[in-house]
Amino acid sequence: MADNPLGPRYPGDLEEIQTGQELDAETPSVRDISPGDPLQWLVAGWGDIWRAPVSLLHGLVVTAVGWVILWFTWDQMWLAIAAISGFLLVGPALAVGVNELARRLEHGDREKLGIGQCLGAVPTLGAALWVFAALLAGLFVVWAGFMTLWIGVMNVGNLGIPANLGELVGVLIAGPRGIFSLIGLVVAGAVLAIVSFAVGVVTVPAMLDRGASLIDAIRISAKAFNHNRGPMMIWGGLITLLFGLSVLTALIGLIVVFPWLGFAMWRGYRALVEPEAGDVGEAERAPA
Repeated sequence: MADNPLGPRYPGDLEEIQTGQELDAETPSVRDISPGDPLQWLVAGWGDIWRAPVSLLHGLVVTAVGWVILWFTWDQMWLAIAAISGFLLVGPALAVGVNELARRLEHGDREKLGIGQCLGAVPTLGAALWVFAALLAGLFVVWAGFMTLWIGVMNVGNLGIPANLGELVGVLIAGPRGIFSLIGLVVAGAVLAIVSFAVGVVTVPAMLDRGASLIDAIRISAKAFNHNRGPMMIWGGLITLLFGLSVLTALIGLIVVFPWLGFAMWRGYRALVEPEAGDVGEAERAPA
């Protein structure tokens, strides 16, 4: 019988499928890390701040933006909470300046690190950065909208949507409906945070370091998250903890915490993603 011109028939020849041809075959290899590695990134990132103190100005700008948001949303505390929590979602895009400083430090550019170098990555990444920021902002809008509707639907009555934090907390813990509403907010917030974290954990560093397109950088980020889910959850928890402490200081702590996390983010990228051929790893370039 003549050979079938259409090739092998399936499912009879399923064993002939090349299982090695995975969706992430074109992305770089990802290293396995230990649960304690994120703490090492923070230690190294703390030292990086003082090697490039101009990063504190970056933190001051981000903090000022937070103050402006609070000023305009203070009368609607539920919206203020949603807006401030949105910093966790869009933080990876906002950290582009600190990531650029980290990249320059890694290459030995310790002199003349100023605000110009901090902002140099914005035109370098161009439209990809703005699209990434828009993607994260879209996730934030989804979160803020869900929070508004959820609180309104679950607690509508004579109160409607609570106007201030005290009223909101009172409604949420007043009875079964409020408690269920609170649980729903926590679960939805956690899911959205995990999605945004997986999308952005090393996206900006990958674009800066490898010149990767936005799609490829997101694929690298998702792959790094998927291969190290446990340590990545710890890393996300540490980020949330430090951000929460900054909120307790009326965002003043964010002046230091934001660049600190930005430098640690770059250290995490170096620990997670295999360097390109001929590239020199971070540990060989710059001391912790």
